[in-house]
Amino acid sequence: MNLIEHKIWLLCIAFLFFTGCNNDIIQEIDEPLSIKFEVYYTLRGDTLPDIGAKVFAYYNINQSDILDYNINNDGSLINTNKSTSIIYPDTQNKIEETGKFTLIPPKGTESLLVIIWSDFYKDRDLKSLFTEYDFYYHGADQSVKLYFMEKNHGIE
Repeated sequence: MNLIEHKIWLLCIAFLFFTGCNNDIIQEIDEPLSIKFEVYYTLRGDTLPDIGAKVFAYYNINQSDILDYNINNDGSLINTNKSTSIIYPDTQNKIEETGKFTLIPPKGTESLLVIIWSDFYKDRDLKSLFTEYDFYYHGADQSVKLYFMEKNHGIE
C-alpha cells in the first residue's frame, strides 16, 4: 500500500468512528442523592444499633472549611482562632431504633459534610466524618455502614 491508500484508510476509519457516535443528549438524573446510613456499636463481640447517635449535615461545607474548628454537642462548629465564627448544621437527626437513617441533601448541593456522633460511646466523644468525596462520585444511591468499636481510635 502506498501513502495515499494509507491516508484514505485512515480517513475511512475516522469517518466510521465519528458517524457511529451517538449524538443523543445525556439527560441529568432528576433523582436526588440518597444516603442510607447504618450505625452500630460493638461491645464484647456484640453488634447493636447505636440508637440516638447524632447525625449532623452541613451543606456547601467541606472538610477543608473546618480545619480550625471544634464541634460542640449541638453540632455547631466553632473556630478555634475566632470564637465568633460559628457554623451551624443544616440538618440534625438521630439514628432510629433500627440503626438506620436516610439523608437526602438538597439537589445542587456541591459540598457535603456529615458528622455522626455515637450515642453509646458519648462519654468518649466518638464521631466519624464523611464528605462529598465519599458520596457524590459513586452514583445516586449510597449505603454507609459505620461501626463504633470499643477500641476505636477514630476522632476523639
